[in-house]
Amino acid sequence: MSKKAFFPLLLFHSLLLTAQNPEELLGTWTEVIGQNYISEKWSIPTTAILQHYEVLDKFQFILLRSGVNYHFSSKASAAVGYDYFYSEGISGEMTNLQHRVWEELSLKSNFSAWNIGHRFRFESTWTRQEPEYSLAYRLRYRLKLEHPLYKKWYVTGFNEIFINLKEPVFNQNRLHLGVGYAFHPDLKFELGYFKNHFRQAHYDRIRIGIVFRTRMFSRKE
Repeated sequence: MSKKAFFPLLLFHSLLLTAQNPEELLGTWTEVIGQNYISEKWSIPTTAILQHYEVLDKFQFILLRSGVNYHFSSKASAAVGYDYFYSEGISGEMTNLQHRVWEELSLKSNFSAWNIGHRFRFESTWTRQEPEYSLAYRLRYRLKLEHPLYKKWYVTGFNEIFINLKEPVFNQNRLHLGVGYAFHPDLKFELGYFKNHFRQAHYDRIRIGIVFRTRMFSRKE
């Protein structure tokens, strides 16, 4: 191969590698979040999250979550649960498998037309490192806001910070701002911008969310 042909090929290869930098790609964060009431006080939370490096393309990770939730009132609840988490690098060669056990406290309040939510979560994470698993702990705090816009439309946003219980202390931060549409009080669709920031990386995502609630009992009148 001549030098004149070799250098354009080398340049093209370098540009291709640069384009594969996952931090420079706009991807999607798709999630389905459910709260399934089995009585007035007890419910089963269900969450599935699928993230792609590009818009609905190039798998990044999947998370499946469930547990049990006790509602002290309409403004306060506590839960325990389990997460299954699996991720891949953009090339598909690097993989990560985690099992998480968590406990959380959720509080709700109102200020004028704003709905305000606080969520405090403690996580124990087992990460596969052949031939065994490593164990780590972290704390999470999420502040969530919602405000009606017009009829069934509303604006929604949250910020969640993750703190390790050992060095380095900062784990990650998640910021979201979007709009939602309530088809029904128990079924909502949300779309917005999602920013996931780590110590040495950050990702820009389009968040697509479906939020639902079911009741497996007859409500008291």
